[in-house]
Amino acid sequence: MTDVLLCLGGLALCMFGLYRWGTLCADRHGAGQRYVHRFAFCLGAALIVLAPATARAVEGTFALPGLPMLAGDLLRIAAVACMGLVTARSVQRQLVTAGSTLLALVLLFSAARIQHSAGELFVDTGHRPFLVAYDTIITLYPAWHAAALCRAALHRSRRADGALRIGLRLLCAGAAAGLVWTAWGFDDIRLALFTGRQTDGEDAVSAVLGLLCAALLIAGGSTAAWSALRHWWWSYRTYRALAPLWSALHRRFPEIALLGPRRGLAEIAPRALRFALYRRVIEIHDGMLLLRPHLEGPSLTGPDGAAAARAASILAALDRAAVGPPATDFAPPLLGDGAAIGTDAEAAQLAPISRAFAQLTRPGPPTASL
Repeated sequence: MTDVLLCLGGLALCMFGLYRWGTLCADRHGAGQRYVHRFAFCLGAALIVLAPATARAVEGTFALPGLPMLAGDLLRIAAVACMGLVTARSVQRQLVTAGSTLLALVLLFSAARIQHSAGELFVDTGHRPFLVAYDTIITLYPAWHAAALCRAALHRSRRADGALRIGLRLLCAGAAAGLVWTAWGFDDIRLALFTGRQTDGEDAVSAVLGLLCAALLIAGGSTAAWSALRHWWWSYRTYRALAPLWSALHRRFPEIALLGPRRGLAEIAPRALRFALYRRVIEIHDGMLLLRPHLEGPSLTGPDGAAAARAASILAALDRAAVGPPATDFAPPLLGDGAAIGTDAEAAQLAPISRAFAQLTRPGPPTASL
């Protein structure tokens, strides 16, 4: 179970970090966010390497005891360094500190001369100080950065409001979870000091704490993307809501479809979805222009025109359009008197009409014959 948790969680973190890195690489003003998502990638890779099954496979392949532990710890320190860059006053000093820490870990690992026997890692009595120093760095370096991030986020959240304040509180909670996670590593120091043994890989408790820390830090560092995510979700729901009305108009007037193939699931990407919604609104608007001569009754705009009444009028007009040319030139507008309306505003007006149209065209239960 631990292997599955670590591998799936680590893979999700790596994919998230790569995706956000790709979307933010062109933004020179989003350095803080880039650090957060680099943290996600490095920590995800560390969790995958430290999974017990992965550690056993790597050791069996390279025949170097403790190699997965070293690789996973180096990735974890790199992740912590990225977290420290979020609040660092001097990026250069932070990078020098991180580089020195990574070099020290490699030297201490080599000096400890870790051995592998009966599924456990251990060192000789004379090399225990090197292993103790190694575990001490692995524990104290992340704790130092987590405490600094927690203090900075808590201080700034007192002067912030709205989404920024929520994001800072989440960063503070993530740093607190990181402190608990690093505190769990004191057991490794005790084992190295008194027994010379070293745990190989992460256990279930450490995996859960690591994933919780990562989730909170990513959520707190991604507050700038919350508004974009909300708009994407609204656009996706509105795009789906317009489907019944668009389909009916397209069946009656196939010529309203704009040129270019539809890309199916690819349209849910943020940039493509915006264009897909815009195109659907335009095609509905063109269909309504063709249907306009068949519309009857009072104007369908304004607060007095309910969505159900508008949908019923459109459905009746479609039936009349299927019979023949209109008998009258009276053609009330659907959405105003021709004034320009923004795409989002027009989509918001069309969505309830389309939902009501779907209710009217939905087949009802069969009636029992007498």
